[in-house]
Amino acid sequence: MKQFSLFILFLFFALLAQAQYTSRLGRFKVDQIRGCAPFTMNITNANLITVGECAGGKPCLMDYLGNNPSPPTNLFTFTYNTPGTYKLSVLYQSIGIDDIMITVDPNVSPSFEIYSCAGSKVSINITDKTYDTYAIDFNNDGIIDTVIPSGNNQIATFNYGAPVSTNIKVQGKKLNAANNCTINSQPFTALPTLPFPSINTLLATDAATLQLAFTPQTNIQYHTEIAFNNSSNFQLYQTLYNVSALTAPNLAVDKNYYCFRLSSFDPCANANTYSVPVCSHNFNVTTASGVDQLAWQTSSTGIANIQVNRNNSLLTTLPGSSTLYNDNAVVCKTNYCYQLVSRYVGGATSTSLQKCVDAFLTATPTAINNTSAVVNNNSQVDLVWLQDPAFTAAGYSIFRSQNKSAYVLLNNTTATQFTDAAYAQGNCYRINYTDLCDNASLQGKPSCSIWLSGMLDDTNDVTLLWSGYKGWNLGVNNYVIQKFNQQGQLLQTINAATDTTYTDSQQDLVNQVVFYKITAYANESGVSISVSNEIKIVKNINLFSPTAFNPESKTSVNKTFFVRGHFISKMEIEIFDRWGSLVFYSEKNEAWDGRRDGGNMPDASYVWSAKGTDLNGNSFKKSGTVVLIRK
Repeated sequence: MKQFSLFILFLFFALLAQAQYTSRLGRFKVDQIRGCAPFTMNITNANLITVGECAGGKPCLMDYLGNNPSPPTNLFTFTYNTPGTYKLSVLYQSIGIDDIMITVDPNVSPSFEIYSCAGSKVSINITDKTYDTYAIDFNNDGIIDTVIPSGNNQIATFNYGAPVSTNIKVQGKKLNAANNCTINSQPFTALPTLPFPSINTLLATDAATLQLAFTPQTNIQYHTEIAFNNSSNFQLYQTLYNVSALTAPNLAVDKNYYCFRLSSFDPCANANTYSVPVCSHNFNVTTASGVDQLAWQTSSTGIANIQVNRNNSLLTTLPGSSTLYNDNAVVCKTNYCYQLVSRYVGGATSTSLQKCVDAFLTATPTAINNTSAVVNNNSQVDLVWLQDPAFTAAGYSIFRSQNKSAYVLLNNTTATQFTDAAYAQGNCYRINYTDLCDNASLQGKPSCSIWLSGMLDDTNDVTLLWSGYKGWNLGVNNYVIQKFNQQGQLLQTINAATDTTYTDSQQDLVNQVVFYKITAYANESGVSISVSNEIKIVKNINLFSPTAFNPESKTSVNKTFFVRGHFISKMEIEIFDRWGSLVFYSEKNEAWDGRRDGGNMPDASYVWSAKGTDLNGNSFKKSGTVVLIRK
């Protein structure tokens, strides 16, 4: 190789020394016929076969561009600024015209890559294909060290012997061309050893593509190697230079995992300095009831830990050897997206594809076993219920049974309360619900509102009867009876324990109209009360009078005749003799002393009549007989 390089150098300089070119008819000579723009050439001899031509006394017309209608005379030097092919013509006065073709090439600075080698060596690869030869100055001393002919293997190496910083220059040249093309100069520092490379990131961008990123160093040629489903059997994948990333397409990222390693390649010794391998993930997510199950395959070599991200936030950090994780903290019908990040000891990361699933839960919600019913205005019932907080309801369904008939859907609601405006005796209810996971609850416990009724006897004692409340899981603790007057004021509160009947014998001559309702209290704390319908009791006036009286009695008993009763607002009294004559009248319910117009009435039977209104505004009328006895 060294002998060949020396031969090329000799040939290169020999060509430079012999650069003289004769015109087509042999009448003049030029120093160059080809060069890079701007290209200056000279007519070195215009009298190859003549004498005295192209001089002051006998000028020649010289057209350098081949199209000049008024060419200059005796112009021996010309500069071409525009690439192209030109005909240089010289018109002699005595022998006519002669010409030569001139080629002006674009001035291209030849591109090349510099690869550091260990031991303070260098290898360059000339990537330009413009020129026929390339002259290389490795030491920046103006001396050409190597000339490379154009071809498929435009590579040259050089040994500096010790670390050094310099510039490497490359100049291209066409055959039979001037050596005037632009030189490309690049800085270079020779290294005793090649640096250890490291991968920064490996990222799965889609199911077929991985992206690898690293921080390149100047003048290092890198090799990437790949292994399938292992981290040991590597094969060359791609050579990299002056880039910081690699995109690997056409992979099966969802079926395999791939390991990459990066090497600083020494082209002089055909040797590699390797990085730590970094591997992708064969990652999958499945969902079961109440859990998202993550599973993956990768090589754990060099991994410090694996970070699990959920919806772009850190969920947990696992040991580097982990291959499974179950996420139990999920909410049904919620979309979760998971991604793995393997963090390597040296700082590299490998990020998986993001996998998304919709969580679900198939647990059956517990039944609603505590429903309270409050009857309002005897026309509607307000239902309120408690639900197990372990489940979140999406909506409730209210079913109603009337007089022990089948339960029929009444309505749906999202609240934990409902009002049935069509309240009636014998109504029972059942509340079911569906949770946010679309799971139907168990059948709710029937809830039957309290039905209160009452009876009034001849003495105005009130007997209350009510149905025991049904609808609470642990049953009723006690019932409380509340009695109100007509103005709604609470008159009495009675604890009835767990009985469902009570007789109110309390004498009350003030309140003819009273109202009753029953309130039930549950055994279980936190459960709302249930309240019955309200009943109205109108007590009787219970008129009474003596059957006989003696105005001359020695005692105060039955000395007069009177009509008495309860809850009387006003009353008129009329007394008649046997012939129907009125003997006594009072509109103030006064007593009769047995006289008429101041005179005593005879002993006899008399007919009396009483009429009026009670405190409730009801009219009444009653009659009877009384015996007047004076003896």
